[in-house]
Amino acid sequence: MTELSVVLITRNQAWNISRLIESVVRGTLCVPSVEIVLVDSASTDETVELAERYPVSIVRLRPGQRLSPAIGRYVGYKQTLGKYVLFLDGDTQLIAGWLPEALRTMGETPDLGAVTGNVINLPTSAVAQVRAASVLKTQTAPPKEVLWCNYGGGGAALYRRAVLEQVGTFNPYLSSEEEPELGLRIRHGGYRILELCNPMAYHFNDAPVALSTVLSRRRRRFHLGMGQAARYHLGTKLFWHWLKERWWEPAAALLVASGLGALFMSLITRMFIPLGLWVLAFLAIIVCTAIRKRSIRAAFVAAFSWFTMSEGFLRGFLMKPLPPESFGANMEPGEHSSGGASLFANAPRLD
Repeated sequence: MTELSVVLITRNQAWNISRLIESVVRGTLCVPSVEIVLVDSASTDETVELAERYPVSIVRLRPGQRLSPAIGRYVGYKQTLGKYVLFLDGDTQLIAGWLPEALRTMGETPDLGAVTGNVINLPTSAVAQVRAASVLKTQTAPPKEVLWCNYGGGGAALYRRAVLEQVGTFNPYLSSEEEPELGLRIRHGGYRILELCNPMAYHFNDAPVALSTVLSRRRRRFHLGMGQAARYHLGTKLFWHWLKERWWEPAAALLVASGLGALFMSLITRMFIPLGLWVLAFLAIIVCTAIRKRSIRAAFVAAFSWFTMSEGFLRGFLMKPLPPESFGANMEPGEHSSGGASLFANAPRLD
């Protein structure tokens, strides 16, 4: 059995793909047997052409279909056979030294379902500064138990295949929230998730705190995931666990709904006290947010985000849940396989 599978998901990341793959090749030299799969979401730049220079098998998703990180992870996982599966996004770079420690921890801890680490978020302008990043100083703090693997830093994590086969892998129908939702199922299955204190990866991201960022997330359907996951678990033991852990979108939906209720009541009764009280409460929340973020602008961006989150949660919750096993991706012919053995038959070995 292959010891380690590495799944890379990309979309228009020619600026970083060589750096990412080279960091993976260097970082996996200590592993007896390795396979690397790159799942590309219809890139229009040179991402695939650059990746073809390396010992990587490439799966290209066709344009014109719904694309998301969850789909990339799901498709990549289905193309691999490794005992452990490492997932990395195209805007990250694996830091040398983390993977051996993660594999050792996995091997010594049978009830461990996944391992993540400290992801260092940097602007893309810092790429040149970490081009030849060496092993960072190992920290001595013990690993901590977490609820899900790091997703704010690019969704970087190492999973045990046997656990994913038991609880299910990433749900390709989720528009977002795929890591927290999978983490919930892993823990419900009786397994733990650990975060090593060692730095795991660099994550290059320039998303500003602005209305354009919020609108971009809405356009890419990222606000639907929490509602979708809640609908998936409706009527199960996991439903209230999910709402408790991912409370802010349901809270935003409740805030907006209460405001609409106050407006409706005021219009019906012609008494605007309920609406006035809601407005005062809303302004108080904005003031507290501005103090916490030390920015009035950031507070108003957050307020705008609450409205888009509430809409997204409701839309996601109303979507009919489909079984993940029914998902079928539209892939370019000749670049994929239903089994990892044939997929990697001609790929150079990394060991």
